[in-house]
Amino acid sequence: VSFSYTDEHQVLKDISFKIKANETVSFVGKSGSGKSTIFNLMNKLYTVDNGEILLDGININLLDKDPIRNNMSIITQSPYIFNMSIRDNLKIVKEDMTEEEMMKVSKIACLHDFVKRLPNGYDTIVGEGGLTLSGGERQRLAIARALLKKTEIILFDEATSALDNETQEQIQTAINNMKGKYTILIIAHRLSTVIDSDKIILIDDGKVIDVGTHQELLINSKTYKKLYEKELS
Repeated sequence: VSFSYTDEHQVLKDISFKIKANETVSFVGKSGSGKSTIFNLMNKLYTVDNGEILLDGININLLDKDPIRNNMSIITQSPYIFNMSIRDNLKIVKEDMTEEEMMKVSKIACLHDFVKRLPNGYDTIVGEGGLTLSGGERQRLAIARALLKKTEIILFDEATSALDNETQEQIQTAINNMKGKYTILIIAHRLSTVIDSDKIILIDDGKVIDVGTHQELLINSKTYKKLYEKELS
């Protein structure tokens, strides 16, 4: 696939990769290398210039936007939370949600223990944009919503880049709880978020330059090793 936002600057240059169902795959690389553009193309926000994107072997251009987006959930750095209770924020994606379903997705998302400590539990009002919640709590609520929606593909777009280490670990635990049950795609700013991925795709200047597990890339990719050592330092 190749893609340009404008005629002057090509963002993706003949990139190619394959993702299996229920695999956890991470995209890493410097800012501006084209990682977010890949997610935008998967969501059909834009159309490729050359090549094709296939979902279950079907060209994405033959599919309507709605069924594509109904089968994908995106967890961003700042997910939007409504000025209502935690319970109602979850009900937005599934009106007939049962108590059992709510507990189940909240436990997978590492949200339940936090909610139990609140005076009104799941009926706690969280304020406009989730004002009373921390960044990590908002993201865990967004993960629970995605699980309730039962989308087959979950995209994490720089979801942990603004979080402290302890909160990042909680998000990482939530992702690990979902591994093997969903197709999870992660754009990562911190490489510590992706070391457990089934596959890591290293993007540089709009090209795929290396693919492998964390251990494989440490051995075989100088660029990846450099990025990882820089983060450790």
